[in-house]
Amino acid sequence: MINNLLQHKIIKNLLSLATVQIINYIVPLLSWPLLANTLGVEQFGVVMMLLAICTIANILTDFGFNLSATHTIAQNIQNKQKIAQLLGNIFVIKSMLAIIACIISSIYIYFKFLINYQTNINIWTLGLVSLIIISQAYNCIWFFHGIEKMSYITKANVFAKIFYISLLSILLNLYTHINIALLCLLISQLWITYLFIWYIYKEKYFIASPKLDMLWQEVKYSFSFFISRLAVSVYTTANTLILGHFHGAVSSGLYSSAEKLYAAANGTTGIVSQAVYPYMIKHNNLKLLIQIAIGLEVILIVFTYILSLFSENLIVLLFGEDFRAANEYFKVFLIILCLSGISMLFGYPAFSVVKKVQWANYTVIVGALLYLVGLIVLFYANAITAINIVSLVLIIEAIVLFLRIVMVTLFYLRSKK
Repeated sequence: MINNLLQHKIIKNLLSLATVQIINYIVPLLSWPLLANTLGVEQFGVVMMLLAICTIANILTDFGFNLSATHTIAQNIQNKQKIAQLLGNIFVIKSMLAIIACIISSIYIYFKFLINYQTNINIWTLGLVSLIIISQAYNCIWFFHGIEKMSYITKANVFAKIFYISLLSILLNLYTHINIALLCLLISQLWITYLFIWYIYKEKYFIASPKLDMLWQEVKYSFSFFISRLAVSVYTTANTLILGHFHGAVSSGLYSSAEKLYAAANGTTGIVSQAVYPYMIKHNNLKLLIQIAIGLEVILIVFTYILSLFSENLIVLLFGEDFRAANEYFKVFLIILCLSGISMLFGYPAFSVVKKVQWANYTVIVGALLYLVGLIVLFYANAITAINIVSLVLIIEAIVLFLRIVMVTLFYLRSKK
């Protein structure tokens, strides 16, 4: 029975993605304290703002293909010519989007940092951020999700992340500068991209020349997925930039230290959703999905409660005494973790079962709009603070989860009539 369980595709994919997430968890736990203790709260905050820019740019260059392309590839896994054409079309679109993202990011960094004579930001910073954006654009995790070969994701990420933390440890001790952190990230991203392209051909797939008449079709199909991810970034990634804009790099650094720990834990729960999604597209097993969701929620509640008991000591241990104030935000993030982990399962995996995948996008768009309303209220009340921002995120995550459960239930009951 155990052997049969381990051979199940969901379990195999889950184990591969779990390995990736463990590495993704360990590496930040090593790199963030190194950056925080070496650079200090303010410069750490600047790095987090620059990385937030890269993350938002990645949402633009990804354009929702991590979801739409996964869906298309999973449904056409035997048609290698169609997948090759899809790869070619997507890479051309991503190239154009990467250019746009680099221009916008450079303009923002120039007016936010360079024009204000931020001493540790220079023209090299602009170049490194732009190259990171370009290298991220050709990251094609979605391809391996679609063909359900997550082991390749594991191999590439393990190698690149270990290389990253090793390089960061050496170079940052030799030269303490923000650009060193960016350079190390760029090199690791280039390795990941190279390995992913190589693995595509190793699996006997290939990248075909793009067809211009199909580019617009791909853009239209993926647009709602892009809007969904962009909407999520409004009340997640963008918060670092918002706080940095209103209260400076120190506030951004404190918030980011708590948010990054949450993101690492949330990514761990996210692997369950990633592993389940392609399976649910093919098998439509809502009962299994609910069982997984219940089991995951029990684990999350126990985990977050135990972690909350010594969260302050954890913050100080990892980031230093200067980051103690971040514990207040981290405790709210632990509550959010209990909601967001289940919300991901009741997102694309659940809506794919009832054949209404687009509705997962609609729920987060509603969440983003409500967040913007809340942010406007905080702005006019002169109450944009880190604790208010994270509390607003908690409210939005609860609303999104509620909407998803209600909509999936209604669609499922309607399909049974």
